[in-house]
Amino acid sequence: MAIIFLIAGHFGEKLTINWLNTVSEIQFSPRFFVFDLEGNITTLYSTIGLGFCSLLLAIIASTEKYMNSRYNKFWRALSFIFLYLAIDEACSIHEELIPILRTAFNTRGLLFFPWVIPAAILLVVFLIVFRGFIANLPPRIRNLFLVAGAVYVGGAIGMELIGGYIADFRGFDNKAYWLASLIEELLEMFGIVVFIYGLLSYMKSKFTKLNFSVSFRQSK
Repeated sequence: MAIIFLIAGHFGEKLTINWLNTVSEIQFSPRFFVFDLEGNITTLYSTIGLGFCSLLLAIIASTEKYMNSRYNKFWRALSFIFLYLAIDEACSIHEELIPILRTAFNTRGLLFFPWVIPAAILLVVFLIVFRGFIANLPPRIRNLFLVAGAVYVGGAIGMELIGGYIADFRGFDNKAYWLASLIEELLEMFGIVVFIYGLLSYMKSKFTKLNFSVSFRQSK
């Protein structure tokens, strides 16, 4: 429902701005619901989604540690990874690397956004390190995680390659790049939704009840 709201806001803002630009001498630009811009409502949603994944993973890691699970460190590592992704989404850390990497490697075409190179390398390393963890997951949960990962990576890296190719040869101000960036962000959002569903399903299958408490230790 939240993603539907963002899509409606995106097209609603676009139509409103186009109408304002036809009736006013002042030219406006869409801002709040543009999927390819940073620091707006869509960025806030993605940041919260990634941060919520980090929180759920931290809860699972704590409970797995309590049950002496051999994979509790992997859950905790995933929690930190998603915490970083949330911070990166909010602060656009990877985008700051684009001019540096582009100058260093003189990338063009599909690699117009060269941050995908270290991202792809880290993805391969991640799959190698976590292969045992993934294989040990219950089949249904494993399938949900794999689908979520494929959808998210397909948007974050796959569509970024296509968008980079379009941006390099046709620029940013065209319908092809707009469509590529829209699909990219939507795939990332849907990937996170599927992953959250997988995490909640895992928690439901493992725990009948989770209790949380806050305690303050008295100083002596």
